[in-house]
Amino acid sequence: IEAEGGWDSVTLPGHRPLDAASARMLDEWESKTLLERYGLKRPPGRLATRVDAPAAAAAIGFPVVLKAVSARLAHKTEAGVVKLRLEDAEQVAAAAADIEWAMRDADPDWDGRLLVERMAAGAVAELILGVTRDPQFGPALVIGSGGILVNLIEDSATLLLPTSRAAVGRALDGLRGAKLLNGYRGRAAADREAIVDAAMAVGAFALEHAERVVEADVNPLMALPDGAVAVDALLRLAD
Repeated sequence: IEAEGGWDSVTLPGHRPLDAASARMLDEWESKTLLERYGLKRPPGRLATRVDAPAAAAAIGFPVVLKAVSARLAHKTEAGVVKLRLEDAEQVAAAAADIEWAMRDADPDWDGRLLVERMAAGAVAELILGVTRDPQFGPALVIGSGGILVNLIEDSATLLLPTSRAAVGRALDGLRGAKLLNGYRGRAAADREAIVDAAMAVGAFALEHAERVVEADVNPLMALPDGAVAVDALLRLAD
């Protein structure tokens, strides 16, 4: 765990113990909307229903991703309620019907909301940004290799909050996946400043909600040659 400027210089936020069991999980739309206020970028998207999802997708621009929106469902892919690379309105309509059917088992109380987002393409790497709570020091920022690599290679660093852009940069350099970010075998390099911007946005959110945040999970953050966008995000906040 790195603390910018050394342990003695860190001004720690409030870190009273929280009852994680009673914390409320925000759905993906709520989580992204809240984090966006702190500067986190997300793909163009909007909420829709099964009926208006095709029109919403056409307005956003294809290809799109279609997902069920539910605060009770953290693992949407495993439940079969995430549909990728939809190329036209007909595919969106069919995907919406499939999701509606799958949600009968995954979340019988689902209110029918769907998230339509433009498909983020051309990623150099997938990262994870998160917030965990240290029992002594309170919220801490986690940055690491994301997507399917999260549990596969366990490649992450933890930074005490508040942190700095320089500390985030050093954390990125220390990842096993750093070569991908720097441009591996002739591939384009990731926009490091945009990645740092995203990390600082999540850190700023955690500091302002230090008395409430139990967990934050932005995974994956798509590191692009020009920008970085949060494809998925979930927050858990204590009341």
